[in-house]
Amino acid sequence: MRALLFLGPAAILGIVITALPLVLAVLYAVRPSPSKLELMRPVTLAAIFAALAGICLSLANSFVGINRHASENVVAYAAEVFAESTIPAFVSFSLMAAAWLLIAIAMRRQP
Repeated sequence: MRALLFLGPAAILGIVITALPLVLAVLYAVRPSPSKLELMRPVTLAAIFAALAGICLSLANSFVGINRHASENVVAYAAEVFAESTIPAFVSFSLMAAAWLLIAIAMRRQP
């Protein structure tokens, strides 16, 4: 959980964008309408692209950090950096999974 405190602005923006489908899913669960459901697909697609862009940015930053790191144990450092770079993607895809589960539950409730 502490790793989330050290995220950069681009990673935070990516997570905020991927939280939008969850907000829309909550709105749909509270008051279902076909227009909200139609909006869910393009918003989720935008969130997927934001998560993928975040992965690319994290990998690029990881390579730069590894290149600048002058240590004997570069492999351990690289493993740590790559592990930390997956955190925004994990959070992003978890938010989207929660959103679609909420949509599925809300659709099941409808007559």
